[in-house]
Amino acid sequence: MGFDIFMLGATVVAAGALTWFVIWYFFSPSDAESSSSAKGSGTSENSQSSDEAYAALYGDREHEAAALSRLVLVGIVLTAIVFALAVLALFGSDDPSNWTNAAWIQSPWLQAILITPVMFYCGRPIHHIGLHAIAKRSPDINSLISIGTSAAYIYSLAVCVASDFMPEGSREPYFESVGVTITLVLLGRLMETKSRAKSASSVRQLAELLPKIAHLVPKAQHDRTDPSTAAEYCTDVDSDALTPGDIVLVGPGESFPADGSIVAGEALIDESAINGQGESPLRGPGQRVHAGTVASSGPVLVRCTKVGRHSTLGGIVDVAEKAQNSKAPVQRLTDIISRIVVPVVMLIAIWTFAIWVVLGPQPRLSHAVVTAINVLIIACPCALGLVTPLSVSASVNLGAANGILLSSAKVLQRGARIRTVVLDQSAIGNVDEDDAHGTASAVKSLHDRGIRTILMGSGESTSTLEEARRFGIEEVIASVNQQDKKTWIKRLIAESEPGDLVALASDGFENAAVLNSADVGFAMGSGADGMLQSSDVTLVNGDLRGIPNTIRLCEITIRNIRENFIWAMAFNLLSIPIAVGVLYPFTGWLLNPVIAAVAMALSSLCVVLNAHRLHHQVIRITANAQSSSRSTHEPRLIEG
Repeated sequence: MGFDIFMLGATVVAAGALTWFVIWYFFSPSDAESSSSAKGSGTSENSQSSDEAYAALYGDREHEAAALSRLVLVGIVLTAIVFALAVLALFGSDDPSNWTNAAWIQSPWLQAILITPVMFYCGRPIHHIGLHAIAKRSPDINSLISIGTSAAYIYSLAVCVASDFMPEGSREPYFESVGVTITLVLLGRLMETKSRAKSASSVRQLAELLPKIAHLVPKAQHDRTDPSTAAEYCTDVDSDALTPGDIVLVGPGESFPADGSIVAGEALIDESAINGQGESPLRGPGQRVHAGTVASSGPVLVRCTKVGRHSTLGGIVDVAEKAQNSKAPVQRLTDIISRIVVPVVMLIAIWTFAIWVVLGPQPRLSHAVVTAINVLIIACPCALGLVTPLSVSASVNLGAANGILLSSAKVLQRGARIRTVVLDQSAIGNVDEDDAHGTASAVKSLHDRGIRTILMGSGESTSTLEEARRFGIEEVIASVNQQDKKTWIKRLIAESEPGDLVALASDGFENAAVLNSADVGFAMGSGADGMLQSSDVTLVNGDLRGIPNTIRLCEITIRNIRENFIWAMAFNLLSIPIAVGVLYPFTGWLLNPVIAAVAMALSSLCVVLNAHRLHHQVIRITANAQSSSRSTHEPRLIEG
């Protein structure tokens, strides 16, 4: 009786002390955070995301995937053996002569020997990142896994070393739980890494469209303009060595190594790499060509204007890389939730252990250890860390495949809130009949979504109204000079309902500053002349149907992220009470740590598979171009 009272008091004091420490350590502002807040950044300079931590360990995602593959393979093999030994020991026969009762099967030491490499070799990145995050007072998912598996490993070693001193019924090791948890966490990270590496590979494929070798015409031969004989005096050089003003020879079937203009010769140009269209227009002297496009015929001589990363293709690659590595604003919510959830889960685990030690039935210690480990493992918000990155990565790829180049992940959130689209006259001027049908389809699709359309032109009201009538545009702002465009955009933004955003579609370098003034800026065409860096979205084929396609892309992405949040958060909210053991008084059932680890992995798998669905979404509008080419309402002139 005296011992029980002592244990009660000691447990409550210890749990209270740990609770105070966790609250003080993780929720009180650190010096770095205070300094950072004073500077206005609002985040700790020492904090590091899991992605950054894994990148510091392994470098790029290809090396990370290769390293994780090795760790997962080792973990699967050793854990499978330990798991089999645990099952044999659990279901062994009562017959002492049965082979399942062999000493080497029943001994926990063999399990310890096999699982130790999993704990310290396979689990090294988890422990390194998790403990580093704790040291920086920014605990993450890895912190929970590290604490949970360490507790299970130490307890299991204690069973090996001093089982006779442990209460009856508390002498079962949990080595298999350590192996399963670490292996499944690494497997989830491997799946995420491979998914992101696949997304990054599409960007690399774009970069690889630039030929490594260019046929340089010596400066002394620049006056010779016969491309059919230029091969006789050309020198092969590295494409990266080209400079503006150089003249290169591009033969049939070869890619252009830089942006430029044709000096001599004619060729059919396959521009699908830039604008996504299958046509091959004929280009001749004085006409522009882009790096990465292919001369289907030829040869031609080309004077370079923009080379390497400064070319149109180089700009597309830069923007795509930036978008894939950027965070959507909703990711900040995920980071905040993770930072709060992790210490809260620690507190739940502490008091779960204490309550079971004080009030639980025998074997108390065993029950307390099992439930505390279950809480740390099953409540781990691993899936929460996957919610937005995988969806954003898949959406950037889906957009690129449809001729939509997003400048950053934040566009995905903003695009779903567009309620007004302003079409600058430069975006629809001088279109042929096919383009006119496409523009009318785009406008009709916007109308069907309840989105207001406005044509902003520099011409007189009569001609601008006629053009709006041609495409079915609802409203017109006429006689607008270049200096007044930003004023009109700001006025429309001010008149919008809270939360509703105004988008502007425009073309031409002179409108770059105007695009920046809109909530969402759409640049038309290939993005040359600096438009890539000024716009939120670049429609690389110059087709206005890309605007409703972009809005559709943003909508399905935000819906996908919300679905991922539901999968992640609902799982944690439902699983924590089960892990604590609320079912035990009614069913006598406690969750096994192995099942907890599997359930946690399934939660992450659901998020991965749900995000993967974005790769197969169709976002192109299907409105009939012919039937939508005329307006059903007379466009209204907006007075200044």
